[in-house]
Amino acid sequence: MKFLAVSPEAGDWTKLSPLAGAVNHLTEAYARVGTEVLTCSPFYPALLGDISAYSCVFSGIEHLRNMPFEVWKSPNSLHTYIRCDEYFARPAIYGESGYSYSDNHLRFSFLASAALTYCTEIDFQPIAICGHDWGGALVGALAKSVYKDLFGTLPFFFTVHNITYDFHVTEQEIEKIGLSRADFNMDGYEFWGKVSLLKAGLFYASKVLFPSPGYREAMLNSNLPGGLSGFLCRNEKKLKGIQFGVSYPVWDFNIEANLPIEEAKRHARKKLEAHIEKNFDDHLVMYCHLDEESGRTSETLATILADITKLNFFVIVGVSHNSSEGEYYRSVAGQNPGQITTMDISPDDNELKMVLAGADILFAANPREPSASLVLKALAAGTVPLTGKEVGCANLLANYDGDFKNANAMLVDDAAAPDQMLRKLKEVADLFAVAPENWENIVRNAYRFRYEWDRTISQYLITFGECC
Repeated sequence: MKFLAVSPEAGDWTKLSPLAGAVNHLTEAYARVGTEVLTCSPFYPALLGDISAYSCVFSGIEHLRNMPFEVWKSPNSLHTYIRCDEYFARPAIYGESGYSYSDNHLRFSFLASAALTYCTEIDFQPIAICGHDWGGALVGALAKSVYKDLFGTLPFFFTVHNITYDFHVTEQEIEKIGLSRADFNMDGYEFWGKVSLLKAGLFYASKVLFPSPGYREAMLNSNLPGGLSGFLCRNEKKLKGIQFGVSYPVWDFNIEANLPIEEAKRHARKKLEAHIEKNFDDHLVMYCHLDEESGRTSETLATILADITKLNFFVIVGVSHNSSEGEYYRSVAGQNPGQITTMDISPDDNELKMVLAGADILFAANPREPSASLVLKALAAGTVPLTGKEVGCANLLANYDGDFKNANAMLVDDAAAPDQMLRKLKEVADLFAVAPENWENIVRNAYRFRYEWDRTISQYLITFGECC
């Protein structure tokens, strides 16, 4: 099987974004099962580091606006890059100083068109086309317009990694980006009088894939701005949630030592104590990660933090250095140094890996992260997540409701409800005090849980097979 995938972010970057990381993992998982995927993304000189390892393997003219492009690759790489310095040799991907580049619609329609042209020129014959987020959305539309003679009958699979991101342009730009003007309406890609690139991807897709079943349900049951909820509900049959995986060689801290998880956690706890220069004594360690995807977690934690200090917990709050939240939690930690501390969130995954390994509980109240990968990363560290039943991957987890034999998580009906989260923490504290052996069994169940990227790809391929 052969597939063409187009993404605005992917490849051998010096520092991966969440989108680029996910697309890379998908591409690698395809390769492991013997599926040939041509993953095309822009050649960003600012993000690829030493570009001397890359070389031009093709030059051509795309067919949308008849612009020249080059295809660049590096040895032993699974990624194919579309090079056009006019569009992509910029300091940022989408914009600067809080403003989007005004020609983003031209940039990413060019990316899609060049990828399709490249397929025709090298006689790469995919059985399906895949687009990632709004920057890869137009490949589906172009396959049915400019390139319809070659690709018009192929199914288009559109993966929405995060529905909050989109780009809008005026209707005067429709022909420039290869859209059919007949579909400029509320049931097509029109959005409040403008063209929505995200909606174009949704409209032309055979299937719309979300990074977790929970995220799909949230999209159908949330009041999204601008009436997008209604559009999604009308197209509900083609929406599917497929859980994104986790790279266990990266996130399983015990993968090399392969110690019994109880022993490995004890070592990790001591390492974390030394790192933050704190003594946990006999407290359970609870970690809360407050980044841009944490949703209402901070609001919920702040509401019950004083009550948590009355329980047997040592609380570590990961916060951005310059955030107002950081100032608040550092102030609270100064008043309760024996039970609360803060850590600056680092771009280094190794630090997050270390704190998850040394913690006992992950406090994740209603995070916005579509795949809830932080929850999966906590499980890979043998750390029990406390979160909501509606969150991301929660449908895969087994809640502790008195039965410790299969439980691997602490789930509440509404993770944004402080009283529910506090009640569950009291259950944890009581269980740890009265039956520590039962708590250890839940930790073992958490660590045994595995959802690799290969499982994600198997579901992708099943879905593709149903449509192809």
